[in-house]
Amino acid sequence: MNNYIDMSRLKYIKDIKSNELSLSRIVDAIERRVRDIPDFLAWHLNTSFAKKNKKKLAAFHNVHTGKRCFIIANGPSLRQTNLSLLKNEITIGMNRIYLNSAETGFTPRYIVVHDIPVQLEQFREDYDKLTLTKFFNWNARKLFNKPDNLTFIRSDFKPKFSTDLTKTSWGGHSVTNICIQLAYYMGFSEVYLVGKDHNYEQKGVPGKMLNATGDEKNHFANGYYKKGMGWRIPDYKGEELAYRMAQECFMKAGRKIFDATINGKLQVFPKVDYYSLFQESIEHPAF
Repeated sequence: MNNYIDMSRLKYIKDIKSNELSLSRIVDAIERRVRDIPDFLAWHLNTSFAKKNKKKLAAFHNVHTGKRCFIIANGPSLRQTNLSLLKNEITIGMNRIYLNSAETGFTPRYIVVHDIPVQLEQFREDYDKLTLTKFFNWNARKLFNKPDNLTFIRSDFKPKFSTDLTKTSWGGHSVTNICIQLAYYMGFSEVYLVGKDHNYEQKGVPGKMLNATGDEKNHFANGYYKKGMGWRIPDYKGEELAYRMAQECFMKAGRKIFDATINGKLQVFPKVDYYSLFQESIEHPAF
């Protein structure tokens, strides 16, 4: 496994283009690591709150052993996906998946949010009110009340696939990667990605923050970001490194990950037709 990870990291570094490795990106990476020191210490030195939180995490270990789950991203393909078919499935949603729930007929069992400035800070009030079982970034714990339905996941910077979330995870450049690690930790034997389009309209330096116009078409809901809000250019190569690590770990454990996204551009996991996964497969409505 370590050899595989090292080879994947080398490929990621080799594939980085010079225009993707800007000075501002390097400076931002350094600053994030410096800001992370207090949160790193609080977790790894086992403060009283860290111990309590790890105990909550441990309660989710293998709770769904041998079952299947669906991880629901926020891509525009969800408009062509009948999410009401998931009503009897175990689902892990992410970010603003709660939008348009009345129209889609879908609410996930679990929700994961990891990006602090883009998601947890900008939509803090929304996330604080959610009554779902929530998993947020450990470093954002001071932003929120601490109800029983909220547990924090710690991410360090070293690329890896974590099988024990009471230690740490790796963000992997996308909240989807945190969801996959959570699914593994919960014991699922089959995982299906839905709405993971892996294809933003806007291109640019990975990780660069942009100001929203309010008209972006990168998500399933119109006005996902209001005008002037910040959002990031995806780091597709970094994500794919994380997904290859996940694929390797699942395979070695005799588990499987499939991509059931309609017309998704991600080419790491085996593709499967979304509607073939349900006995009552029906013609999907347009959302």
